[in-house]
Amino acid sequence: MDEFELIESFKNGDEFAFVGLYNRFKGPVFAFCFKMLMSREQAQDVMQETFLRVYENRDRLLKTASFRSWLFTIARNQCLNQIRTGGRQVNVEQEVLERTATTETPFTRMDKSEQVEFVSNFLAMLKPEYREVLVLREYQNLSYEEIAAVTRNSLSSVKSRLFKARKKLADVMQENMREETHVFATREGLA
Repeated sequence: MDEFELIESFKNGDEFAFVGLYNRFKGPVFAFCFKMLMSREQAQDVMQETFLRVYENRDRLLKTASFRSWLFTIARNQCLNQIRTGGRQVNVEQEVLERTATTETPFTRMDKSEQVEFVSNFLAMLKPEYREVLVLREYQNLSYEEIAAVTRNSLSSVKSRLFKARKKLADVMQENMREETHVFATREGLA
């Protein structure tokens, strides 16, 4: 059954279709929640709450084509609620966020894990509104229109915020690397 058929079946009350949608989208929703909350446990809780709300509010899904943006809107709202009520936890876990393919070697998995952790550390330094558009665009591959629907902003606002988020991320990364270079040069007596 393709995604469109699954969504249609789900809207019509098919319990197995919900399981199919859960299995198809739990990874992307968890990844989004993890990058927003920077905590595996909180992301797991919010992901489950998101799918519970999807199940309970299936009658509110009007357009099958907008399921993805509707799902991420619910996940986004749950993440923002968690940030507001529980405070943002900025410690990054050591575990790899996404499961790696079985064809990967331990070295490529370790390398990917380090890259995920490296970028996650910088993402944690951004404001949630910058982090969410970056994660939705770069990790979830949502279109600008879908991000606008998820965040309830205009298309131009999304583009503007994405531009600012990318610039801020680049600034934070450059500043951090400059500091590391200075520390290294000082330690080695090169400065």
